[in-house]
Amino acid sequence: MIEFISIVVLTFAIALIVLGVITVWLERGRERIQGIALTIVGFLVGVVYSFLGSRFSLLVFDRLIVRVNLPGLMATAFTYTAGVVVGTAVAVGLFLWATGRFRHQTEQAAAAFFIAGILVALVATIIAIILSLP
Repeated sequence: MIEFISIVVLTFAIALIVLGVITVWLERGRERIQGIALTIVGFLVGVVYSFLGSRFSLLVFDRLIVRVNLPGLMATAFTYTAGVVVGTAVAVGLFLWATGRFRHQTEQAAAAFFIAGILVALVATIIAIILSLP
């Protein structure tokens, strides 16, 4: 069960970061503050949860709060999530192409979401690996 909760929490954090970056990119003026807030909250959730399963948790609390292999767990979660996202994207892309609704703006938004998601996933994985080193 702790593996499932860890995947949910860290995927939630990554989703907040990605949605925050997209909001900052798409919005203008005061609405960008919402994107910045989403990004900060996602980053804090991810960092704090990664901390609870890292060696630094041993120094502060004298025990691991989260007892799972977070880097391995997230690598598996990212692999499965990437598979689901790619499969869904192909299906949605074919649907939009077949119905004639696939426009340049849709391409840009999809590409930006995909690239931002990959970058956030890589950064989160690297952070989890660094925090879990002995």
